[in-house]
Amino acid sequence: MKNIVTFILLSVVLTSCTTILNGRTTRVNIYADQNSKVEYKSEELPLENGTTTIYPFRSNEPLEFTISNDSISTDIRINREISSLIYLNIPYTYGLGILVDLTNDKRFTYRRNLFLEIDSTANRFKIFEGKARPFKQHQTFIYTSPLMAMDVFSQPQISLGVEYFPLNNLSFSAEYSTVYTERLGSSSRTEFFENKGRSFRYELKYYNLTQFVRNPKVNEYLGFEARFVRYQYNKSIEYYRNNENINYYVKEQIAVQKSLDIFNIKYGLNFPVGKQMYIDLYTGFGIRNKTFANPNIKYNAESDQLIDDDRHFLFFGQNNYLEGVHDRKLFNFSLGFKFGVKL
Repeated sequence: MKNIVTFILLSVVLTSCTTILNGRTTRVNIYADQNSKVEYKSEELPLENGTTTIYPFRSNEPLEFTISNDSISTDIRINREISSLIYLNIPYTYGLGILVDLTNDKRFTYRRNLFLEIDSTANRFKIFEGKARPFKQHQTFIYTSPLMAMDVFSQPQISLGVEYFPLNNLSFSAEYSTVYTERLGSSSRTEFFENKGRSFRYELKYYNLTQFVRNPKVNEYLGFEARFVRYQYNKSIEYYRNNENINYYVKEQIAVQKSLDIFNIKYGLNFPVGKQMYIDLYTGFGIRNKTFANPNIKYNAESDQLIDDDRHFLFFGQNNYLEGVHDRKLFNFSLGFKFGVKL
């Protein structure tokens, strides 16, 4: 029995992330002139709309295929790479999973996107290694943040922003959003105050300083974001009050005025969608300063005993709405996307 338990524990500990998460094959997208075709493992693949996809087995050997058009044929050889998932073994298996990775080929991968162009001097195809085209001075984008309209954890808002480039690859953006519906978890019985809110987001970005994705169609950026959120909603609170040794129950309607000041360092990718539209996918981290105000509240946190009337909510029962009690500074992690149009 002891040996069985030991075997199970070792199997769990020595499981590698690439073994679990990587399949036997990987995906390679090939982009070139649409009149070209790719020959891979005796299969001929035309480049429809300038792209095709192959699914090679993960291997320590280089990836080899042939690309050709009416007059040029070139053999392409791509060296294998190490899958980034191998580094997940450090936090999840304390690095022991790397020992498992060394015993199989799932730790290998190939470059996901290959962009091939014709070298007219050598009369052959070559891999394009250049950077994405820079965004030009005076270029302007208009965008919205769809996730804000579906923010069930806070206050859903609709947004509109403008991004302007005063210099090549350097942009400044300003975004405004406003509440359009009742926040999730608010009670229609508490309509003592107007439910309203707005936010302002300002960002400074510099594009194409990095090129981690090695995709010339994608513009990467590093940025700094400052966001200021202000909204007010109704709340019905219940508590016990002691007055001259007499305890009695009180139910009070209050307004919650919530303020958030958020500052983030961000990394993002600008993906083109057609000729004029794009998706901005980003992540970042920073700090979040959260404060509350409760005008005309009669509840006294020092003497009254609050009853948690939100305890039946799985995600919304933390009573974060009292001035001076729930004010705090927190680590902030952001992950989201924007959808925009290039003017």
